[in-house]
Amino acid sequence: MKPIAFGRFFPSKTTPDAPPAAKSILSEVSKNLSLPIVTIGGIDTQNGRSLVNAGADMLAAVNTALGSKEVYSNIKSLNKLFQSRERTLIT
Repeated sequence: MKPIAFGRFFPSKTTPDAPPAAKSILSEVSKNLSLPIVTIGGIDTQNGRSLVNAGADMLAAVNTALGSKEVYSNIKSLNKLFQSRERTLIT
């Protein structure tokens, strides 16, 4: 199943000129589609939770994951944001 992507949700080093997206789009899409939802744009270990809570199934957190010396720690922290997820995708 191919995912659908939305962003940029926060100021981003990777996509600084992209227009901002509203988090409300995530809850609307997650209620009406069973596609995996990917979010991108300025996501880090502090703000990623709000996107997961709004309906994100995946976080494309390029700078958080790879733009730091704490790669493993950051990825582990991002993964923890999904531990309490209840949404199940139909494949």
